[in-house]
Amino acid sequence: MAWEDEGLDPGESPEERREFRRMMDALGREGIGRMVERLSGEIEANPQDNQRRYNRGLLYNELGEHRLAAEDYGSIIARDPAHANAYQGRARARSGMEEYHLAMEDYDAAIRLAPGNAVAHYSRGACKAELGDLEGALGDFDLAVLLAPEDADAWYNRGLTHAAMGEPLLAVEDLGRAIELEPVLAEARYHRGMAHHDLDQPEQALGDFDAAVALEPGYGLAYYARGITHLNLGACEEALQDFEAVLGLDPDNAPALLGRGMALGNLGRSDEAMADLDRSLELKPGNAETLTARGLAHTSLGQHEQAIEDYSRVIELEPGNTRVRYNRGTEYMSVGRRDLAMEDFSAIIEMEPDNVGAYLARGMALTAMEEHRRALRDYERLVELMPEESVGYHMRGWAQAELGQLHPALESLRRAIELEPANVEARRHRAMVYRGLGETDKALADYDEILRRFPGSPYITELRRLAVEEAEADAG
Repeated sequence: MAWEDEGLDPGESPEERREFRRMMDALGREGIGRMVERLSGEIEANPQDNQRRYNRGLLYNELGEHRLAAEDYGSIIARDPAHANAYQGRARARSGMEEYHLAMEDYDAAIRLAPGNAVAHYSRGACKAELGDLEGALGDFDLAVLLAPEDADAWYNRGLTHAAMGEPLLAVEDLGRAIELEPVLAEARYHRGMAHHDLDQPEQALGDFDAAVALEPGYGLAYYARGITHLNLGACEEALQDFEAVLGLDPDNAPALLGRGMALGNLGRSDEAMADLDRSLELKPGNAETLTARGLAHTSLGQHEQAIEDYSRVIELEPGNTRVRYNRGTEYMSVGRRDLAMEDFSAIIEMEPDNVGAYLARGMALTAMEEHRRALRDYERLVELMPEESVGYHMRGWAQAELGQLHPALESLRRAIELEPANVEARRHRAMVYRGLGETDKALADYDEILRRFPGSPYITELRRLAVEEAEADAG
């Protein structure tokens, strides 16, 4: 065949590499294997034939036989130390074996022998990125883009590096250029979608994930990323379909089982969710995120002790996880273990002195324990942290009322209602304070306002009746 005599070379231009890729895809593994056998016979007959050895090295790389490819290229280099393409081919083989330092040495040689090779530059940049030298990688990618501005791979690799460096906006720009040059590049669509996700642009991310799976229907990562995006948007049915697509490709994909479990839980299908979460933990024991999700599923099923057990395991793994510690504290409250709940809420406050949720939860725990003076201190702090929110004033007013501080309580509750007129609990508590102060008319006004919002409420109707009776008794 002509390519055996003229050289099988992917070339440096995007067009040449696309043609090479089409040729390899057309041959398939079996076809490539037959070509390797034929070349091997010819090389055995003429061991000095560098061209056929070079071609065989290319084919070995295509088959993933990187060690054999490196041996072929090494043999060429031994006879012809100025063979730039052999260095580049061996570098590719060494990269395939994750021998990145050796690969970089070969790319250095290829660039020295044939300056201006954009492919060698961005391939060397990829090695640097694998070794954690992102700044060095970026330098190679910058040069590759300058040398070959129409090469999608150069833009793609630089986009990936910007993403790894926490620069999603630059990643979107570079990956967008790669997509313009190579619209069928599914990986570029996926990674741009991830960059959009990092920029909190879920709709744009979904568009890219949609395109990625349309281009490559078996693209599990894109289905998974789309599922997570749907889940974050509350589109649980769509998320469920995405995670099921991943599991259709890989039934033991633990992250997808976790995702499907979370989607099922949000849809109220708690038993099915639990089965997925259990299976995910079998595959990845001790995964904190899955344990957290299973804890939430236990809570939804009213299985408080099991939820506490899962949250406790997470806290062992991640002592600084205040969200899970808060969840465990609320579960302790549910089963009446208020002292342990207090420990969790206090631990959160020690780690995060401005955590409003922990102050509110601890204050409510103290209120439930009738330790109103201590609760009042937490509510005072809540007001300091959220001076324009109703809840702090409301809870402070409640604690003040319990301590007999009726006039300060009245002022706190007035402010709570001013900030949130629909806060019926604050109105109910204020009505109680008015009754304590003997101001029945004002108490009745609050009850009437609540009944206007919730007509026929038996509880408020009864409280209003009692207030009227008290007023009549006092008058008599």
